[in-house]
Amino acid sequence: MKLCSAFIPFILVGTSLAQETAPVILSPGGSVAICHGKADDASDCVTPPHATYSPDPKYPEKARRAKQRGDVILQLIVGADGLPRDVKVDRGLTPELDQAALDAVNRWKFAPAAREGHPVSAQIKVEVSFHLY
Repeated sequence: MKLCSAFIPFILVGTSLAQETAPVILSPGGSVAICHGKADDASDCVTPPHATYSPDPKYPEKARRAKQRGDVILQLIVGADGLPRDVKVDRGLTPELDQAALDAVNRWKFAPAAREGHPVSAQIKVEVSFHLY
């Protein structure tokens, strides 16, 4: 039986650093905007960041042999420069898979969040999936 791995990045939209929770509205063009005030006040809306470069994590050989699989949820701040900062495990699996996810996401690059067309820092969660097929 041949084992293959697949990496499936999935970004869970978080909120900007200014607030813990925020309503989500659809902005023109179908992109998601996070709003901190009233939903009809566009000045409080933040377009969330999205990954522009997301290399796959290395599937640790020890984890592959043990057939370990699942999802690691990471919490991070995407800076106004589009670089990940303060990447931490929010929900982990094993030390090996957690570290592989951290190593990969620390190499990612993002289009930063934007408020009124200006880049801003934002906190997001990223799901890194490890599966054997």
